[in-house]
Amino acid sequence: MKIKKIFAAVCFISLAATCFAEESAAEKLEKAKASLSTQLSSVSESLLSEFEVILPEANSLSGVQPDAYIGKVFPSLPPHFAVGITASVTPIKADFIADNFDVISSAVTTMLKDVGAIKPESGSSLLDAFKFDFKVPNKIPYPAASVNARVGGLFLPFDMGVWAVTTGKIFHDKAIGSGPVLDFEYTAFGVDVRYAILEGNLVLPKVSVGAGYQFVRQNVGVAFSKDFTIDTGYKDPETNQPVTGDATMDSGFNVKLNTHTFFGQIQVSKTLFIVTPYLGLKALFTTSNCHYDWKYETTVNGSRYDALSDGDDKTYKHSISELGIQTQVFGGASLNFLLFQTTFNAAYNFSSKLFTGTLGMNVKL
Repeated sequence: MKIKKIFAAVCFISLAATCFAEESAAEKLEKAKASLSTQLSSVSESLLSEFEVILPEANSLSGVQPDAYIGKVFPSLPPHFAVGITASVTPIKADFIADNFDVISSAVTTMLKDVGAIKPESGSSLLDAFKFDFKVPNKIPYPAASVNARVGGLFLPFDMGVWAVTTGKIFHDKAIGSGPVLDFEYTAFGVDVRYAILEGNLVLPKVSVGAGYQFVRQNVGVAFSKDFTIDTGYKDPETNQPVTGDATMDSGFNVKLNTHTFFGQIQVSKTLFIVTPYLGLKALFTTSNCHYDWKYETTVNGSRYDALSDGDDKTYKHSISELGIQTQVFGGASLNFLLFQTTFNAAYNFSSKLFTGTLGMNVKL
């Protein structure tokens, strides 16, 4: 009986010791890297979800022509067409940008602390090293621009417009100097067709219904390179050998978003002397293709150190049913002088609560 009690006590002590045993260095490393991976992925998806709403709205007035119908190209004398440029701004709340990049900087520092690569008391200096110091106003103007053209229809009362713009690809594989380096690509184009259900005259306005498509690609990348010193008490989780010296962490973070927006609209306009006021209503249906990737690579004394290096990527899509139908009211006016037309346009999206303003210059015949 006494032997059984002793055996039971030994088993209990062994079990308790197992339960309360300190995590191994390898377990700490795996846990810390998994936590960092989760936070970086969460930041990526948060940024993409914001831009899924902003991009279609910011470009929604590109190619808008104040006249609800510009006339036929044939048979017509003169043939009717218009070419021009537009520049738009959409005020957006910028706190989500700064907040998300603050998460990145603190998450990297926390990971290095948790695995013992730096001392906890040295965190303040390292936080400064990895900190993204984004001081932005509460709201910032998100810009868009386009070169556009519109041509009247053949025989039937319709017109067709196209517009496009691109910055080209501006990317770096890694930071130059200490960074951070911000890189981007912006490409957009669209096409629409309008049919005049009322061609207008001296008394009646022009009224048209139309449909169109716009594509917007926005790629944003952040790269930075930071130096720090490995804590003298740090040991490699696999070999249990000391790792000391100067270290550099090169990091890259990219989000890539393609939006495809289909829309239907109705527009009314009336020319009064040299002014053409107009008003319209639009429904937008957007799908998106999202991608993000991130990586951090640490070198110690000039050699890559795998224990403090990692990366991941993900690609996914959102459908119209997931993003919802956006409803927009748009309007404005143009000042017409001979062949030249200056346009002032504005739009408000009832779903996203975003406002967009546009200034345009056209040559119109």
